[in-house]
Amino acid sequence: MKTTEFIGKTVIDKTGLEVGKVEDIIIKPKKCLIDRVIIVTGGMINKKYFSVGEKNIEGVGDYILLNLDKNEIESQLTHEDKEYLKKVETNFEAVQGKTVITKNGVELGTVEDMIIQPQKCLIENIIVKAKDDLGKKPFLVGEGEINDIKDYMVLNLELEEVEDRII
Repeated sequence: MKTTEFIGKTVIDKTGLEVGKVEDIIIKPKKCLIDRVIIVTGGMINKKYFSVGEKNIEGVGDYILLNLDKNEIESQLTHEDKEYLKKVETNFEAVQGKTVITKNGVELGTVEDMIIQPQKCLIENIIVKAKDDLGKKPFLVGEGEINDIKDYMVLNLELEEVEDRII
């Protein structure tokens, strides 16, 4: 499942009550892990946020089913807010569109999406859209191939290693 398909899914508690929608995910891209899923609840004026980890996700399909009930979720709403959650780790919203470069400083393209297994909190691959002179076609980056992410995503790959992946 792509991250862009996961974000926006309806979230349901273990009793079948709709509790919100997936707002974003907090990721650990170097380890290809999803740390937490940020969920927004409430209306336009009174939005509140909470996050869940792998142990709280019971199922992922057309809906996200949590193994928490309304009371357990309400106790988390007062402890977290969206901006705090985003400052703690890297989130998908901040990574999407980031410029990707090789370990030699050659620009490859931009982060387009991720292929994830949300119930297992895994990132299978990061999808990078190659820049114009590389054909604009996407290629995949996996675990161990990301050196770091700050202003740019720096890969542990050289241009030749990436060119073989662009079809």
